Amino acid sequence: MIRAFQQHSLRATRLLDGLWDFITDSDNKGMEEGWASSFPEGSRKHVVPSCWNNELGTYDYIGAAWYRTYFDNLQEANIRLVFEGILHHADVYVDGQHIGYHFGGFTSFSVVLPHLAQGKHELVIRVDNTVDWQTLPTDIADWHSYGGIIRSIELQELPDVYIDSMKIDYQLKDAAADIQLQVQLRSLSKEACQVEVQASTEGHSFSSSQVDVAAGASTTLTLHGKLDNVRRWEVGEPALYTFTVQAGEDDLIDRTGFRTVEVQGSDILLNGKKVYLQGVNRHEEHPEWGFAFPPKLMLKDLDILTDMGCNIVRGSHYPQSQFWIDLLDEHGMLLWSEIPMWGCFMSRETLASPIFIERGIHMLEEMITRDYHHPSIIFWGAHNEIDTLTEEALELTKAFVGKIRSMDSSRLVTYATMHPEEDIVLSYFDVIGINKYYGWYEGSVDGFSTMLKNYYTNAEKHGAGGKPVIMSEFGAAGIFGDAGWEPRLFSEDYQADVVTRALKIFRDDPRIVGTLIWHFADIRVDVRSDRPYFRDRARSFNNKGLLSEYRKPKLAYRLVKEIYRSGR
Repeated sequence: MIRAFQQHSLRATRLLDGLWDFITDSDNKGMEEGWASSFPEGSRKHVVPSCWNNELGTYDYIGAAWYRTYFDNLQEANIRLVFEGILHHADVYVDGQHIGYHFGGFTSFSVVLPHLAQGKHELVIRVDNTVDWQTLPTDIADWHSYGGIIRSIELQELPDVYIDSMKIDYQLKDAAADIQLQVQLRSLSKEACQVEVQASTEGHSFSSSQVDVAAGASTTLTLHGKLDNVRRWEVGEPALYTFTVQAGEDDLIDRTGFRTVEVQGSDILLNGKKVYLQGVNRHEEHPEWGFAFPPKLMLKDLDILTDMGCNIVRGSHYPQSQFWIDLLDEHGMLLWSEIPMWGCFMSRETLASPIFIERGIHMLEEMITRDYHHPSIIFWGAHNEIDTLTEEALELTKAFVGKIRSMDSSRLVTYATMHPEEDIVLSYFDVIGINKYYGWYEGSVDGFSTMLKNYYTNAEKHGAGGKPVIMSEFGAAGIFGDAGWEPRLFSEDYQADVVTRALKIFRDDPRIVGTLIWHFADIRVDVRSDRPYFRDRARSFNNKGLLSEYRKPKLAYRLVKEIYRSGR
């Protein structure tokens, strides 16, 4: 499933998920030898979606691999192929012809095949999970470098004039919403066409419009409407509205929730009311499925978050699946969404690289475009733990934040700094996230108090003294089942002690408006024998999860639940 609801009633769609032919290409010879049109012998069956690093023989494989399947057209048709997530480079071929390339494993892309002939067609995808110093993520990131087609592929049959996109904007005044639906139509016809465009929600119809579309062209129109007695989307009380647009023989269905989010002084307001954020960081990862996370487990994760008393989750550190965000919308859980820019070891050369900046801006555009309608998302995250002491980081920040604000003024812009006492980019953000690990990487837990005092001084210096602060990462490793008579490193007792003492400090500070514990569940990381990074990751896992990788609760989970649910 791509979404938690059907996006089309008129447009015919089907998933291409299932068993595909699969073969690795460790010598990177497949393109030269023409594997796109002559798939090599020796392939095996591989499930799509999945990660190849969860399979025997490819557990540590980094490089290129090829996938193949077939689909049938009962008659000549306009075909659109939608790819929800491929890690990280994807070259798409249909009947041996290259029809598209995409970089970025966590956002969707599509290709359109106009007037594709009747009959059986071969779909081949070359996938490459190789990363380097100019990719997002770079070749050093604190999670495993999975490869594969990690999310569903959908085949859509399009009429000659189809709906390419819909964007819902609104302004709230008391209980009324003024709504603008921006609809983009695209023609695949060889002749000019006229179509009627109409839209509705909750039984309310918008003004319809007759639209002329030139042959092979695109056109955009805006439909206006007003809703009275609007139910607002709230934490734990999620009111959702479904919008349907129909244009001739095509339709598109999406949904949103009406709410406002803003900063007032050092507070965050949701629908005009102060909200204290309590949550965790969560990777969409599991040792059996990698990043190809199944919907059943998403529901379980959401139940666990709710049980813990969370009202927000941070999507660390990449755009997560649309199905997951749909679930958050439906359950009234907030989300911080960000691109895969983990920068702890990122060089100044990388930060200044034009292709790196271009890729980051493109990922921001894809993330915001895809997820614009989700009411659960209140933060767009620009970057995480880059060297924000440097001019290179400052210039990159200007570009990233400028892109976000040009696309969306309805949400808050944030990031996570690991240099709070010296950071020079604070003034560009609405909310400041601080990542610090006193009690684990640095000194004792009491170090948080001194750090925060120094941060506030630095923030005043940079004109950010009154901005809301979220403790966006803190914690310690605790190996599930390792308990003793007293707290010691890597024990559940030590982890619980660090987390609970840190929460006490943060909840006593009126300038802090939320906490996001690192992290939800243990995750596999990229530990290699030939590299020095992450050697403190016992079992090749980041063990700071409040749960084990199989979602078994540690002592810290039970104590955090008591704090979050009691409000103490």
